[in-house]
Amino acid sequence: MPRAELLDRTIARWGALGAGFEPDPIGGTPDIERLLLDTARCAAQSARLVSMCVTWLRAYADLVATHRLRRLILDELDPRLHATMGFLLDASQEGEHQPAFASITKRLSASTQPAPLFTDQTRDGALSALAQRRASPISAKWGVWAMPIEFKHDALRPAHWLMRTHPNLVTRADLRGDLRASVLAALRFDAGAGDSEVALAKAVGGSRSQVRNALANLEMTGRVTIRRAEDANRNIIALAA
Repeated sequence: MPRAELLDRTIARWGALGAGFEPDPIGGTPDIERLLLDTARCAAQSARLVSMCVTWLRAYADLVATHRLRRLILDELDPRLHATMGFLLDASQEGEHQPAFASITKRLSASTQPAPLFTDQTRDGALSALAQRRASPISAKWGVWAMPIEFKHDALRPAHWLMRTHPNLVTRADLRGDLRASVLAALRFDAGAGDSEVALAKAVGGSRSQVRNALANLEMTGRVTIRRAEDANRNIIALAA
């Protein structure tokens, strides 16, 4: 996808989640974890995108399926962008006693070639030097120099709007990002994830035993259905209607 098109699509999906942009006209609830990957891919092009992403994560970290996000980052995101992702996640949790994304950021590495986060600053030596001098401690830690992020909470839609607009996020909020949230997200967004427990474990980034325990709870609470495949020794898992 062309870079400008990806940026526009990323901004529109954040708008659909109430993050201060015009919403995606297609509608539906965006895949939050893959949206974060696309944000890391586009971050260098838009300071406002970065500030709104970080602000949204600050307010709604519990809506992120962390196990699945970690798996997607490690499997699908260019390693050269791991530092950008680490910065976004860390900046959103600055000052928090128990950062929501610590299990992810500890798996990521800082850039080996520190430089400004934003493209327009990398093209000018004076701007690059200025970005280094003004870099926040978190951005310097990750090697992607940027000024301290100013949270823009007044540009966010409130939680009641988000839950009313995307009712499926209510369950995510209840589960607070644990493995069950990743199971539900994988079943919704990842093709073939429900073909077996093995496929689901791979999609969510957990062990088969962990996924089996999560499924037992989700089936008990009526959130998923599990049936035996007729032609194989495996279970087929689906979101409950």
